[in-house]
Amino acid sequence: MKASKKTYLDMLKKLKLSKSLMAAFEKFDRAQFLDPLFAEMFYLDESVPIGAGERTEKPSTLAQMLQHGNITQKSRVLEIGTGSGYSAAILSEIAHEVVSIEIREELAERAKVRHERLRIRNSRFFIGDGTDADESLGLFDAIFVWGACFARPLLLASLLKPEGKLVFPMGPAHQQQIAVYSDDGGNPRTTFHEFCFFYPLQGKYGTEIMNRETVMANFSLDEETAEHSE
Repeated sequence: MKASKKTYLDMLKKLKLSKSLMAAFEKFDRAQFLDPLFAEMFYLDESVPIGAGERTEKPSTLAQMLQHGNITQKSRVLEIGTGSGYSAAILSEIAHEVVSIEIREELAERAKVRHERLRIRNSRFFIGDGTDADESLGLFDAIFVWGACFARPLLLASLLKPEGKLVFPMGPAHQQQIAVYSDDGGNPRTTFHEFCFFYPLQGKYGTEIMNRETVMANFSLDEETAEHSE
């Protein structure tokens, strides 16, 4: 069967997402955030190139990570890695406010234009190193990191409200899992969930940009190994 928006949504429904999250996926068409050059990939559960050497996350992984955030209409959310702006759009529908930080200026600018075109009013975009975010942004109910971490990003955890959740992919390419960090009354806890694949997080407290070519080459090899092991 040829992939279509219907088959795409049917795939997401199998993940048993919350009603509000599923409704957000139904509202925003993934095609609105991607280059028409890759139209055949829009409705597949695959990552898609978005320019600047970057790719999207798999839709199923995106949905699973958002589900772990326990977002409500009162939530204030931070995401590290704007990408195409698709994840921020989904978040804008289920949260009160979305703050998105992107290290690649061209990606941040494109995402902002897409949100303006769709009249999304509760999202804000910043260009910079999201791993080095500071208290001036305020505190958040949930933080999502769209890049692989080799350790818990505790600097970002300091921006969480009490009982807030930090959701991020952790581990080497061949064995990454979705991690959820929370600190309930001084009792920090990290739980691990579905397997996933992301390229390394960039920035001061992520993968150093100057070493990116070497790291990406190693990840490409690991990705091939991961794909063959499925």
